[in-house]
Amino acid sequence: MKQKIVLMAVTALTCFKFSYAQIKTKSVLLGGQLYYSSDVNSENNQPGGQKIQNSTFNISIGKALKENSIYGVNLTFSPYNINNNYNGININSIKTNQYSFGLFYRRYKSLAKDFYFFTELGAAYISSKQTYNDSVGVTYETSTLTGGQFFLTPGLSYKIFKKLQLEIIIPNIIMIQYQYTVAKDLRALQEFKHKHFLFNSNLNSAGSGLSLIGVGFHFIL
Repeated sequence: MKQKIVLMAVTALTCFKFSYAQIKTKSVLLGGQLYYSSDVNSENNQPGGQKIQNSTFNISIGKALKENSIYGVNLTFSPYNINNNYNGININSIKTNQYSFGLFYRRYKSLAKDFYFFTELGAAYISSKQTYNDSVGVTYETSTLTGGQFFLTPGLSYKIFKKLQLEIIIPNIIMIQYQYTVAKDLRALQEFKHKHFLFNSNLNSAGSGLSLIGVGFHFIL
């Protein structure tokens, strides 16, 4: 009798465990994410404060080579703007456009029916251009950057329709990056070159929370 009870319990637990939908082998992932943050920093003592806008647009496609494991490629565009910036002498604005192309591995873990936690590891080639403009809009300095990065992005995913998942993402919670920068001073006709190795995390300086959270979607076909 005890053996029958144990067998029934194991069978019930097994059925419960696998009742959650899985990302099946050979499934195709197609979609993207959008990250956006906007902040006003009054520490520069300028009327209206320093205004910072940071966003990222991402398109990705991948394939499940194993259940709940997807390999794919990413294409990302990240504009970053700082307006009403006081540099210690005058007010300027800074505009940055960054592009990246890379590979990723995403692993899903089923938490409940149609609800997943996932982590995404990736590597990418990056390229960006930055311009510095004075208060009347004249460009006086430019900077170009090339390099590579490794990143970790966790998130939560919920299946809102049969083949569509809505995602909440913490982009680049950990990021390691190498970059080579060429800066040109257009007024002094000078050029400067720099190499940097960076470790960064998507946590604010005060350590009280996350500085950027994104929303995304993916079709699982």
